[in-house]
Amino acid sequence: MKKIMILGANNFLVPLIKTSKRLGYYTIVASPSINEPGFEFADKKVIVDLRDKDAVLRTASELKINGVITDQAETPVRTQAYVASKLGLPGIGEDKAELFTNKYLMRQRCKEIGIDTIKFKLVDNVEDAIDFYNQTGKTMIMKPIDSAGSRGVVKIENTQTIKDEFGYSKDASKSGKVIIEEFIPGKELLLDGVVFNGIYQTLICGEYIKCNVPGVFSEYMGKYPAEITEEQYKMVDELVKRIIEGFELPWGRTHTEIKINEKGAWLMETAARGGGRYISSGIVPMKTDFDSCEFLLKACVGEITEIPKIHRNNKSCGYVSLFLPKGEVISVEGLQDVIDLPYTYSHNFEDIKVGFKTSEFKDKIEGRFIHLEAENDEQLYSRVEEIKKMIKIQVQTDDGVKGPIWE
Repeated sequence: MKKIMILGANNFLVPLIKTSKRLGYYTIVASPSINEPGFEFADKKVIVDLRDKDAVLRTASELKINGVITDQAETPVRTQAYVASKLGLPGIGEDKAELFTNKYLMRQRCKEIGIDTIKFKLVDNVEDAIDFYNQTGKTMIMKPIDSAGSRGVVKIENTQTIKDEFGYSKDASKSGKVIIEEFIPGKELLLDGVVFNGIYQTLICGEYIKCNVPGVFSEYMGKYPAEITEEQYKMVDELVKRIIEGFELPWGRTHTEIKINEKGAWLMETAARGGGRYISSGIVPMKTDFDSCEFLLKACVGEITEIPKIHRNNKSCGYVSLFLPKGEVISVEGLQDVIDLPYTYSHNFEDIKVGFKTSEFKDKIEGRFIHLEAENDEQLYSRVEEIKKMIKIQVQTDDGVKGPIWE
């Protein structure tokens, strides 16, 4: 029985862990917290800080693993590559892990391989950020170079915002480094793909429907397929293929965010993992016959021998998100009814209960979402409205009782 170490045990990793068990691998699950749900399905539990690459390596070596993998999580990507490299196991390489988790290096690499990129600069203090902003004279985005889930992302339209928010962006960065870059208006597309032997294929292409709350970098919906023309799809598919193959990723899953408008298409960021919010393990199987979890597990032990063949369907699917205002939940109605609907699937509603203390939200980390599918776009939007009417949550805030924030 081959031993696979899975890095991470939160809800997003549960599908990967369950698939590992189904395929007959001895499943070692590593996470810093014993309370993570993925441990329930593990053959072996390991409590370890996943950022401590050497600690994870020592355990992996002692257990004589045959493969190491993660998905839908940014933090373990570098550790996965490090452990695989040190133990001579299939991996993406430490240099590739660094490239795919560092937004500054992504932009630099695009320039090196001849891909048009937006204006950007790495800054480590407020003065440099303001200087670059004043040089461009445009709306900018300030963000950490190495965070996920939109943490630390701020839209800049004046220098005062830089002064007020630079610390927020810097604190959200693991390395303490910040990038300031040109803001690109337009539709934001999400392309999840698969790579084998250096060859990239797009699995699904969706779009973000943005949340309209000022100062919040998150989406109200993630919707598949994207509502774009064939010409636009071809443009972004070719761009992402150039990026991923130009970055020389040997194998794995990718999640890439692209902005498009009448002037063209630009990379926002890309990752050497499947999309979070169960995009990798939930949306991809809804739209295709490709099993992300099975591919990743077999690839990490060297059992994949050929490029996967992808077949897509015409279903509409995605997820709808809500935010809860800061305060304390005092009543919940309709949540279980929505979960029990025949067309809804994965969600992160588990902690929404009476007494739950909600936090101020500025990014998608605080968002609550549920997946759904439909036969077409019209039915999808209709079902979203049905879900919104069914869920009734009251939160006691400093300004009175308020309900969910959807759009």
